[in-house]
Amino acid sequence: MGIERIIEGCILGLIAIALGIYVSFTVREKGPILSNTYMFSSKKERERIDKKAEYKLVSIVFGCLTISFSLLTLYTFTLWKWVYGLSWGVIAFVVVYAIIDAIKTIKKW
Repeated sequence: MGIERIIEGCILGLIAIALGIYVSFTVREKGPILSNTYMFSSKKERERIDKKAEYKLVSIVFGCLTISFSLLTLYTFTLWKWVYGLSWGVIAFVVVYAIIDAIKTIKKW
């Protein structure tokens, strides 16, 4: 295993840890809400947005990204193909979930 692979694995692992820390706050409905709906809303619109639903969305999306980066870290160190495929499966789930949530949000407005 080359030094480049070790560095790549460490960087992916650090990203997974950082995302995991953020998710630990959003699950408890604390910390910044990093969703497009909330971030790009005016102050008046933010008052009527359901923050609990936004925290749930952010927790699921960033939680899945945490899992994906963790799996990519594992793949980097082990080169197990099934872990790499599983990581892409998690990413596909996140994309589908985000699209469905965006459609629901548009229908509410």
